Amino acid sequence: MDNKNSETGRQLEDVYIISAVRTPIGGYRKMLKKCSPMYLGVVVAKEAIRKAGIYPSHIDETMVGCVLTSCHGQNIARQISINAGIPVTSPSVTINKVCSSSMKAIIMATQAIHLGDRDVVLAAGTESMSNAYYGVPRGDNDDMSNPFVDSMFEDGLNDAFTKSKMGVCAEKTVSEYSISRKEQDEYALESYRRAQYTWKEGLFDEEVVPVKCSDSDEVFQDEEYKRLDPLKVPRLKPAFIPDTGTITAANASTISDGAAALLIASSKFIAHRGCQPIAQVLGYAEAALEPVEFSRAPSVAAKKLLSKIGISAEEVSLWEVNEAFAMTAIVFLRDMGLDSSRVNVRGGSVALGHPIGASGARIVVTLLHALQVNQIGIATICNGGGESTAVAVKRL
Repeated sequence: MDNKNSETGRQLEDVYIISAVRTPIGGYRKMLKKCSPMYLGVVVAKEAIRKAGIYPSHIDETMVGCVLTSCHGQNIARQISINAGIPVTSPSVTINKVCSSSMKAIIMATQAIHLGDRDVVLAAGTESMSNAYYGVPRGDNDDMSNPFVDSMFEDGLNDAFTKSKMGVCAEKTVSEYSISRKEQDEYALESYRRAQYTWKEGLFDEEVVPVKCSDSDEVFQDEEYKRLDPLKVPRLKPAFIPDTGTITAANASTISDGAAALLIASSKFIAHRGCQPIAQVLGYAEAALEPVEFSRAPSVAAKKLLSKIGISAEEVSLWEVNEAFAMTAIVFLRDMGLDSSRVNVRGGSVALGHPIGASGARIVVTLLHALQVNQIGIATICNGGGESTAVAVKRL
């Protein structure tokens, strides 16, 4: 990949990842329900710093994706930065691009380093869907007489344009692609099998940092992958469209809590500090379609990214596509013409959970730990509003 800016002719700084970690993913109102999004972010920030072998004072900026920020205090990124021991002189920014939020943090960190504005950036994502607030519109009388609004749905899980749940939009694409309920269920079962195998073999151990919330027991593993009952899957009722719908609680991702973080650095910093990078960021891309077509957007971003960095899909060893629904991955596989054996090899969000603001970073973390040395991987994720982001990395 040529890192020269085509407009200015300036040579862009190469960008590397020096650590990548995540928390276990907890189910809704379950293992991690006592952890705030700030606390989860601090856990991964501290572990990313420790694993990179650098000091908090080396971090030039903190960029954190988070969607459900209402009533959690000003600028969660700033809260995470200071509580992780990063100097108060290092700025922070919270990013809300719905499910793409934390992958956008990775992109923005890459851009800042490319341009020479930063040498080290903490790029992270955090979400506690269990602690999303209810709100009351003030109305004309500025009182509490109006109906409560669930911020988790209003700001995270409902399409802002049609006012319907994202699953209703997804069902439209299911119909257009003629995806059967059986195909979605079979995909979901395979996602669970892969996650179960990965945990059984200890392959997640390197990327996951245990979490202890207040007086609760320490949490070491993801929660959702253990809950599968294969016999119940084909009998579940549709979640979004009664009778005729195909998306269910089993073949959709679960409401979840979790966080992920990466430390991203310039080649100059790595040479100066003698750090051992785990990967190079090769490029990134974004795409946007009609809002209801959000589940088609990942393949558009992925194709743009392949063109941008000048490689073919065959040169990509592993892919991660966020499983907002099983159908999201099925659409991606069809549009890209990919074999499922190279996609979400350690299970996806259907089996692991989908803490929306953290998932973009989470799938990059998982991809990095699944890749072998010199292999290229691409992660892509859709987001509400019809958009998607994609990032390409090379394992070192």
